[in-house]
Amino acid sequence: MIKEYLFHIKKLFYIIVFGSLVWFISFTLFPENQIIKISIGDISPTTFTAPKYIEIIDEDKTERNKEIAIQSVSPIYSIDNDLNNSSINGITDMFLTVIEARTDEKLIVSEETIVEEESEPEVEVIDNSKIKQIANITESVLFSTISTSTIEVLVEISNYDAKNKTSYLSQLEIETKTQADQILSDGINNESLNQLRQTLVSSPPYLDLSSDLYVLIPENRIRSTVAELIAENLLANEKLEEELWEEQKAKIAEAVDPVIVKYFEGDLVISEGEKISSVQYKALDRFGYLSGESRTIQTAAIPIIFSIFILIYFLFWRFKDSIWFNDKEFLLLLTLILIASLFLRGTSYFSQSFEIDYLKYAVPISFVGVISATLLNLRATLILSLSSSLLALAGGGNIGLVALGGILAVLPAVFISEDVDRRLLRERIIYISLTQPLIAFGVYFFLREDFQLIEILVSALLGGLFANLAAFSIINYIEAIFGLTTNFRLSELADRNHPGLRYLEENALGTFNHSLVVGTLADRAAHRIGANSQLSRAMAYFHDLGKTENPTMYIENQFGSRNPHENLTPRESVDIIRRHVTDGITLAKKFKIPEIVYRGILEHHGDAVMRYFYEMEKNVDPNVEKNEFRHLGNKPSTKETTILMFADSLEGACRARFLNEDADEEKIREVVEEIFNEKITDNQLDESPVTFEDLNLIKESFQKSLEGLYHQRVMYPDISEDVSELEEE
Repeated sequence: MIKEYLFHIKKLFYIIVFGSLVWFISFTLFPENQIIKISIGDISPTTFTAPKYIEIIDEDKTERNKEIAIQSVSPIYSIDNDLNNSSINGITDMFLTVIEARTDEKLIVSEETIVEEESEPEVEVIDNSKIKQIANITESVLFSTISTSTIEVLVEISNYDAKNKTSYLSQLEIETKTQADQILSDGINNESLNQLRQTLVSSPPYLDLSSDLYVLIPENRIRSTVAELIAENLLANEKLEEELWEEQKAKIAEAVDPVIVKYFEGDLVISEGEKISSVQYKALDRFGYLSGESRTIQTAAIPIIFSIFILIYFLFWRFKDSIWFNDKEFLLLLTLILIASLFLRGTSYFSQSFEIDYLKYAVPISFVGVISATLLNLRATLILSLSSSLLALAGGGNIGLVALGGILAVLPAVFISEDVDRRLLRERIIYISLTQPLIAFGVYFFLREDFQLIEILVSALLGGLFANLAAFSIINYIEAIFGLTTNFRLSELADRNHPGLRYLEENALGTFNHSLVVGTLADRAAHRIGANSQLSRAMAYFHDLGKTENPTMYIENQFGSRNPHENLTPRESVDIIRRHVTDGITLAKKFKIPEIVYRGILEHHGDAVMRYFYEMEKNVDPNVEKNEFRHLGNKPSTKETTILMFADSLEGACRARFLNEDADEEKIREVVEEIFNEKITDNQLDESPVTFEDLNLIKESFQKSLEGLYHQRVMYPDISEDVSELEEE
């Protein structure tokens, strides 16, 4: 429990130290101007003058001018022809009603009609009197609001036509429709309909009718009749075209020129004690007077910075990431956060100092992203990205830097990971650098900033190239400073020219060849289950390094000589063989092989029993203790050392078995199953994280690799005498 408390105290100490360094160094290297916080409507605490020429758009006045222009746009209407037809049809129906009122029909019922039910009834047409006609018309719904005077005029003309075979009523109908159509064609809206009806009735239109009709009925009465009929049937036929109207208003508003306020260098912006308008506020902001607050950025950054580091502490504690338990990796992450803070704060400072606002697009923040993605892991890179965004907020609050800090810090993780090698990293650096201008364009487009696009793209490209190439150049130094073992280092360890491997080759050639084969087996199996294949290969190359201290005691180095174990007791042999683990660790430290690699020396045998010598001793002493014949190593604790243990045992077993007999698929499978069952039964996997699924995949990988290694050779015929003589010549 005390150890756990000390562990957390140490992590908190790192957090506090680096949080303080981020705050102190950032604002020591890049000091700020302390400017008070002001808002629109506040009283100006001092007099401000313009340090340079700028133009400010007065949005309030511009909007007012646009509103005035919009209000001047009249509504746009279209005429509904269906309503026109309804109006004309109404007039037709009224005249038809007048004609129909001339007569009535009377059904004649007789006794013969009653008897003959199937015969058609007889109808008698009766001419109505004038009074009856007026009564019938008045009862019609169409004439419910028409005056009696108008009805009398229509009946009188109708009766005259019936008696004298004239068509004055038809002429009147046609003229009424013509007048109505002219009025409707001009358009009638709801607001003007009633007024138009009143005007029409009070000032009837002049008509184009036969003068003979005016002899029958005075012209004024006929004009009034037509006016009343038209007024009764008029409809509001104008339809508001809202889309066209809105489009017209938008065009008018767009055509309004913005109201621009110009400030020349030395002009008074605002005097002390005056209320700050929106235009003056924008001018002060453009001049850089609003870059600070009533509390300074330096003071305001304190809670943000320490919140970032406390968040990192709890995130790694919560997820139990490998970095949490590795002080070197944890310190590297905190160092990268410090560097990110300096880059972001420095970019903000210089862009304001030199008035180069687009300089933020050149922020070299991908430098820390490349190092994190290569030397740490994805989770660390994501946390670094989040920290960069918040640090940009703490360093000045520029929204562009906040976005770029977060995106560009995590961008390298899209292209590279901790498994990348140097050749691939060099290639991916170019991809990352070419992608950064696209990210910059996205941020620029979102913020709608007033910069030249070429400035943005060139700044982002140059900044990205500088940052990424710098990261590529010093990544080995960072690896060495923090004592990390990455794929870069593992690739160097697997190089045949490494001093440790050269030493192994010179002093124990058989063991060297054995190690190369084990490395191939382990590499393929690790890749199959998603373990670190480069680490597995490096472990395999050095796992028997200790055999160089006494190489002839191991069968792979006994070329044409007697086995020295024949002259030793089993216990003496075990002491010698057991020693290759401790000797190997000593040599690994001498050759500066990382601990993570020489863990393979310690764990490749586990604490397995040296069964050959144990059985020999058991023949002499049946009460011998099995533990006295175990290796000195630890049981495998990682997937890589577990694979190494199986690969080492399988290579030795197959070499021994297939030295004097041909191998085939089934025989190889028997050896694989035997070795796996032996290790599992002996509890060598008690501390290993491999799953049953992993074991099956490892078996399949070993089976294929060993089949390729021990495939049957073609039996060539003996060289003939003629060929031998030819070769001698």
